[in-house]
Amino acid sequence: MSDINYKTGMCNIGEAEIAQRRRIGYIGLVLTIVFLIVYLSLIYLIDLNPFFGVIILIPAEIFTIGFLQARKKFCAAYGLAHRQNVASPLGVTLKIQDITSQKKDRNKALVIIIQSIIYAGIITAITYFIGLIIYQL
Repeated sequence: MSDINYKTGMCNIGEAEIAQRRRIGYIGLVLTIVFLIVYLSLIYLIDLNPFFGVIILIPAEIFTIGFLQARKKFCAAYGLAHRQNVASPLGVTLKIQDITSQKKDRNKALVIIIQSIIYAGIITAITYFIGLIIYQL
C-alpha cells in the first residue's frame, strides 16, 4: 500500500505513476545516448555539421522531464490539467476542484517544465560543443 497522498503543489502522482515517469526518463536517457553516439560518429566519419547536434534536445527533454517528474512526485501534465492520481490505477485521474490548489499545481508544473527545458538545453549545448571540437580535428 502506498503512503503517498495528494499534496497541493507538491505531490500529485502515486507509486505507479512515479514508476511510469521513471521508465520514461530511462527511455529518454537511452535515446539521448544513442543520438549522441550517432551524432558524434557522423561528425567524425562524414564531417556532419555540428549544428545538427540540436536534435539531441528532443530525447534530452524526454530524459529530463521523466526523471524530474519522478523525483518530484509530480506530473506536469496533470498539474496543468488540474488532475491528480496518487491512489488510482495508472492513467486514472481525479479532477482537482479547489481553485487555489489548481493554481499551486499549475505553478509547480510550469517550474518542472522550465527546469527540464534548461537541463535539456545544457545537454544540447554540451553536445554541440563536443561535436564542434570533433569537427575541427
